[in-house]
Amino acid sequence: MNDHSIETIGITKEYPGKEKPLVAVDHTDLLIRSGELFGLLGPNGAGKTTLIKMLCTLILPTEGTAKVGGYDIVKEAAKVRETIGWLHGETGGRALYWRLSARDNLRFYAYIQNVPSDVARKRIEALLEFFDLKREADSLVKDYSTGMKVRVMLARTLLPNPPILLLDEPTVGLDAQTAIETRKLIQTLNRELHKTILLTSHNLYEVEKLCERVAIINTGKIVALGTMDQLAHLIHEAKTVEVRLEGTDGEAATQIIQQLDLIRRVVISERSGDGWIIRAEVSDLDSAIPRIANALAGNFRIRGISEIRPHLEEIFVKITEGNNHG
Repeated sequence: MNDHSIETIGITKEYPGKEKPLVAVDHTDLLIRSGELFGLLGPNGAGKTTLIKMLCTLILPTEGTAKVGGYDIVKEAAKVRETIGWLHGETGGRALYWRLSARDNLRFYAYIQNVPSDVARKRIEALLEFFDLKREADSLVKDYSTGMKVRVMLARTLLPNPPILLLDEPTVGLDAQTAIETRKLIQTLNRELHKTILLTSHNLYEVEKLCERVAIINTGKIVALGTMDQLAHLIHEAKTVEVRLEGTDGEAATQIIQQLDLIRRVVISERSGDGWIIRAEVSDLDSAIPRIANALAGNFRIRGISEIRPHLEEIFVKITEGNNHG
């Protein structure tokens, strides 16, 4: 396998429409490095799931192609299927057989995925151990908690020991605690088992915490791609400074900050415990921090001044809105 586990080359998917074709994915080029945990975001109908299904060989591209694990998704589809594990949002573990135990589910899926029986026995026991399912391994899945069902589904995905995992909304419908546990498992699969993971999710917090790089797809096209820092610099709100003061005389400090010519606007000025927080958008980050410090020096006790990066949700809204309107 080369340095890239997933490579799309002008991949396009069109569906017939009444007047003109509906373009679900539009000439998309994407490179995902081996061992990377990569996030794919987009509004509903943006093309995320269509792209995933093409990578899984479930649907054929209209134009272009992709390589997964070095194999062409059209010409070498069988090899691609041997290389990937696919998990899509299955609320409540509906894709499992509820009247079978976890162990029997895994035996069944190992059989239909052509995992040799001697390998399957050892791998099932290892997966039951890894996902902390040993104690309940022979109980019926219908009696499992939602979190346990998700762990069984992840174990099922790993049965052929694929180097690449395509996780499409893996935490959809989960309660907060189960979602946290699932995120930890995904991180472990990447860091400890060195799996390349392509993750789609509507949970932007989840993607921000887990993924090294993120691509945003809208109307079938990749409209932004990069690390969180790189994405942040695509929008003006990336230039935000937070001032933390001791004491509660923050209103006077806010008035001083507002008078500086590099301040676009004060976003937040409020008490925080026994101190005060002021957050402001600035036109020049390099000079903002020293100039604010100089303006407040001598009259206020400064706990800290730092650049604040916008959250992924803010970046996502700005980028997709800009793309829709532009």
